[in-house]
Amino acid sequence: MKDLLFYLIFGLASITYFVGLSEFAKRGSKDRIDKLYFASTMFSAGWGLFIGLVFIQTDKNLAALFRAIGTIHIFGLLICFTNMIIYWSDIQGKMKQWCTGFVWLCVPLYPFVIQSRNVTFEMTAYGMSYRINSGFLSIAYVAFYVVLTVNLLSLSIYMLRRRIRRREKDIAYLLMLCVLIVGFGCALDTLLQFFGLSAFPISTLGQYAAQIVLCKTYLFYNGSRVTLENMSKFVYYSVDEPVFLFDETERLCTVNNGAAIFLGMSTEECCKLRLSDIFILERDAFRFRGSKNRVEARCWQRNSICSISIDKIYDDYKDIIGYIVIVHDVTERVRMLERLEREKQRADKANEAKSAFLANMSHEIRTPINAVMGMNEMILRETEEQSTIEYAKNIQNASKTLLVLINDILDFSKIESGMMEVVEETYSLKSLLNALHTECRMRAAEKGLALTFAVPEDTPSELLGDEVRVRQILLNILTNAIKYTIKGSVTMTVAYERVGADELKLTFAVTDTGIGIKQENIGRLFGAFDRIDEEQVHAIEGTGLGLSIVNKLINLMNGSVTVESVYGQGSTFTVCLQQKIVGEGTVGSLQEQSGKQEIDHRGGGLFAAPDAKILAVDDNKVNLTVIRGLLRKTRVQITCVTSGRECLDYAGKERYDVILLDHMMPGMDGIETLQKLKKMPDNKSKDAAVIVLTANAMAGVKEMYLEKGFDDYLSKPIEGVMLEQLLIKYLPAECIIQNIQ
Repeated sequence: MKDLLFYLIFGLASITYFVGLSEFAKRGSKDRIDKLYFASTMFSAGWGLFIGLVFIQTDKNLAALFRAIGTIHIFGLLICFTNMIIYWSDIQGKMKQWCTGFVWLCVPLYPFVIQSRNVTFEMTAYGMSYRINSGFLSIAYVAFYVVLTVNLLSLSIYMLRRRIRRREKDIAYLLMLCVLIVGFGCALDTLLQFFGLSAFPISTLGQYAAQIVLCKTYLFYNGSRVTLENMSKFVYYSVDEPVFLFDETERLCTVNNGAAIFLGMSTEECCKLRLSDIFILERDAFRFRGSKNRVEARCWQRNSICSISIDKIYDDYKDIIGYIVIVHDVTERVRMLERLEREKQRADKANEAKSAFLANMSHEIRTPINAVMGMNEMILRETEEQSTIEYAKNIQNASKTLLVLINDILDFSKIESGMMEVVEETYSLKSLLNALHTECRMRAAEKGLALTFAVPEDTPSELLGDEVRVRQILLNILTNAIKYTIKGSVTMTVAYERVGADELKLTFAVTDTGIGIKQENIGRLFGAFDRIDEEQVHAIEGTGLGLSIVNKLINLMNGSVTVESVYGQGSTFTVCLQQKIVGEGTVGSLQEQSGKQEIDHRGGGLFAAPDAKILAVDDNKVNLTVIRGLLRKTRVQITCVTSGRECLDYAGKERYDVILLDHMMPGMDGIETLQKLKKMPDNKSKDAAVIVLTANAMAGVKEMYLEKGFDDYLSKPIEGVMLEQLLIKYLPAECIIQNIQ
């Protein structure tokens, strides 16, 4: 019996040794759990082997020696097993200190266990056996095992309740089973001895069963850890970027060669670091929904900016067991973006400076032109001498030419700086074409050219689009055609095609019999400040901006422009624009309207309003003289002041129907004056319409002035007819006693 029992125990011990050594050879001592498991297998096998040797002895002293050595292995196994459970349960604080410290009580108990007077050896049917003699120390020995068993069970239950992932719960169940097996075996051994019976090796055989469960637990734990390590095959051989592999506690497990080079450290040195030792990261960078997250961080070692891609790794239970962190060094890209941002800011400042310069230039140039054109219009209205009228008309034409050049430069600058916008409003194509025909016919007549508009009468007239820009495009092309045609004719042909229920494709083809364009020069037509064939056209006024502006405006409106030309015979410019139809009206016959618009307003006086009162505010006295002269025949009562302060004083003393207010004035400008007018408690002109008169003609200024609270806007130089039409709109109807057409 004893031989059979010994061979059984010896065989189980050999298997345990083999399993422990093979696992150690395969995995080594990578971390604490590997070392503890290897030590536990050695202690387990030693326990069984030396206790088995006790049973085959006939000499009691020799049996006592083997039992003493076996007891060392028992206590060693208990210490290893306790620390493994503590490691897996991840307890902290006083509970960890108690469990870790209590198991070491086996050391002071050891002398009691091996003393001959405390143990009785005797031969039994299954060999040499022993029992612990009763006494205080024997009770302490039993209490130690009971408390230790309770501790280990408590740790297993703690792990079971605190862990969320199923993998960890399964480990907790397995650990609990180990504790129960060992505890049950030790309890039976102890109870037999308390009843006066010799110990049967139940605990020795039971601990082998517990060791099998512990081996399964260890392999199960390593199953998830192996998953992390297997990922290193991809990390090391497939990815050039730095790659870090962290476990679920954000502890670094392994790195690839790229990461080691990135940190300037060996792989072993890298694996000693924690996440916070490598990167400056947001606290919740690893706490995200989904499987992937991308954040920016700074690397301590390189002082570099990194873009970090974090991917979760899951086990078979879909629980997170780690993270793959792939690092992209974006320091140069970030610095380049910062440089670009600084360059952009400088460009924006330069653009703002350019816009401010253009606005100032617009104001400074238009102010004297306003005086020139205003005074000249007064001469045309008041003189009867033909020679003087002829001189004044020449001044008028030259002033208009200068104004066109200034407008072209400003428009080009607006478009280049992105300040030009397309504003869609309802307009009449018929009125637009009539206005173009009237404006261009006199220019064509002065050169002896025939101007013809060919427009189908059923062309839809009520459209939605930017009338101002459409007019600017067509006027520019028509005036260019007239300018570069010496004799013959200029013809604009309009065609349309419906492209939807409420959309229209308009085609404007302007054909002239002018000087034409060489084929090699057609590609240069739309370049800025580029006048082609300069030798032939040097006597014709222009900046070379007109067609460049036309092209940019057409692009803004998603249209197209094409050119066909025969040098020396003429050219055809074709513009295609898409507009929306908003009504059922048609263009009809343009000849019916042309006569109605031949009204000579040279004499002025569209209306008379002797009871109306206007307050004109401008720091330039010449401009005030122009306003007074342009409105002389209307007999409107005009009060002129030269500052915002005077404006406030007069508005508080007398009621005015309209206030014409200049913007850019020293001291208190027009906007500040308007704001104070609105807040004045004693403002007798609070119901007066306030119209801003300004030389600032930049894009968007009209909208800006209306937003500031002005009722309307009139840019300088002021045309008499436009000023009179604006006053008709805002003066009280009862004040207008005469309307001359």
